[in-house]
Amino acid sequence: MSDRGHPMKTYDLLIAGCGVSGKSAARLASFLKREFVLLDEADSPEIRDFATSLPHAPAEVLIPWKNTDPLPFRFRTAVLSPGIRVTNPLFGNIRAASDSIMGELQFAAQAAPDCPLTGITGTNGKTTTTELTTALFQAAGDRAESAGTIGAGLSDGIMAYRRGEVERLIVEISSFQLEHADSFPVDEAALLNLASDHVDRHGSMDEYARIKFILLNSAEKAAVLNSGLEGERRKFLRTDRPVVTFSAVDPHADFTLSDSGWICYENERILDFSKARLKGRHNAENMMAALALLAAEKGRDVLHDPGIVRALENFAPDRHRTECFLERNGVRYVDDSKATNPHAVNAALDLFAGSGIRILLGGLDKDMDYTEIVPHLSGVKKAYFAGQCRERVFAALNGHCPCELCGSFDEAVGKMCAEAESGDVVLLSPAAASMDEFKNYRERGEHFKQLVFSLAK
Repeated sequence: MSDRGHPMKTYDLLIAGCGVSGKSAARLASFLKREFVLLDEADSPEIRDFATSLPHAPAEVLIPWKNTDPLPFRFRTAVLSPGIRVTNPLFGNIRAASDSIMGELQFAAQAAPDCPLTGITGTNGKTTTTELTTALFQAAGDRAESAGTIGAGLSDGIMAYRRGEVERLIVEISSFQLEHADSFPVDEAALLNLASDHVDRHGSMDEYARIKFILLNSAEKAAVLNSGLEGERRKFLRTDRPVVTFSAVDPHADFTLSDSGWICYENERILDFSKARLKGRHNAENMMAALALLAAEKGRDVLHDPGIVRALENFAPDRHRTECFLERNGVRYVDDSKATNPHAVNAALDLFAGSGIRILLGGLDKDMDYTEIVPHLSGVKKAYFAGQCRERVFAALNGHCPCELCGSFDEAVGKMCAEAESGDVVLLSPAAASMDEFKNYRERGEHFKQLVFSLAK
C-alpha cells in the first residue's frame, strides 16, 4: 500500500541495473513491447540517452535510485542485474516490491522457449570455449552465435533468434547469473573447471560449486564435465542425462590428451594438438569441452569432419588471454589481463614455464587463496605487485620467488620493462579483478599495452 492508503500501481516488469545485462534485457522488453520500469543506482547522460533511445520506451525511469529507499510501485517480475548482491539493501527492497525475481538469462530464455541453447560455465576458459564452440557449430553448418557474458547479453541473442537471424545460441554463463535460478533450459551444458573465485560473493567454495552445477543439472541432452571435479560431481550432480568427461591429465576421461599430443575421444584420435594455434593444456581442455558439446548435439561422427578439424586448428585465442602482442629485443610481452583468479594465472605460468617470467599481480581483492600460485612459480624471475590487494598477494608469494611491492600499476610496468632481458616474458596476469583502478579487464589490458609500447621503444 502507498502512504496515502491507495494501492500501489503495478507494472509488468522491473529491470534493475543498467549495465550490460540490464540494457540487453531492456532492449528485449522494448522489442516485446512489454510494460517496464528501468532502475539504476547511478545517474549519467549515457543511461538517460539509452532509456530515450528504446523504440518502446520504459513507463518509468528511476535514476539515480537510493538503494535504501522502498520502491514506489509493485512489479509482477523483477529482472535483476548480476551486479546487485543479495547483501545490497536494494535487493531487499526489490524483493519486497516484486512477485518474482529472475536474472537476465531466465528472462531472455522465456521469450523464446524453442531457441536451442548450449551453456558453458566454469571459473576459467568460458570465453575461449564459448567462441570455440560457436566456431565448431558454424563449421558444422549451423547459424550459431555466442551470447551471454561474452557479449551484449542473451536477450540480444534471443531478439536475433526471433528475427530469424540465428538458429542456435552458445551461452557463456557466470555464477552471478545463476544465483536466483533453480534451472536454466539448455540442450547441452559444460562445466570447465572450478577454482578459488567469487568466494567473497557466494560465501564458500561449496556454494559456488552448487550454483555452477545448476547448469549441468538443467541439460536436456548431455552434461560435459572436467573429470577432475569428481568430488563435486558426487555432491551436486543430479541429472540422469549422459555425462561426458574430459581431461588433459586423466587418461580415463572420455576426451583425453595422449602422451603423443593428440586430442582423443575414447582413444580415437581427433586432432594433433601441436597443429592448433591455441597452446597449453588448459586450451586442450577447452577444445575437448567444445568437441563434447558438438558431439552431444550432432553425434560422434562429426568429430572426424575435416571442416571441424580445420576450425580447431585455425581458432585464435581471445584478446587479453595470454595474448603475446609484442616481441622486441628477445623479450615477449603478454597481456593476460583476463586472468582474474589464481587458477588462470597458473595456466599462464605453465604455458611460459620455459622462459624467465616477470609477472605483474594484484588488483581488486575477491577473497581468493593466492597460495595456489606458489607451486607454479618455478619459471618466475620476479613478481611485481600493484593494486588494492597487492600486499595480500605479496604475502602469499614472498619467499617463493623474488618479489617487489610497487606503488602503482604504471610503476610496476615501468620496472618490469626496465629490468627485462632477452629471453624474458613480461606478463600481466593479475589473479585479481580490475575494478580497483580500471573499468574492466579489457581496459586494464589496453592500458598495459599502451605503457609497454611507450616503454619498450
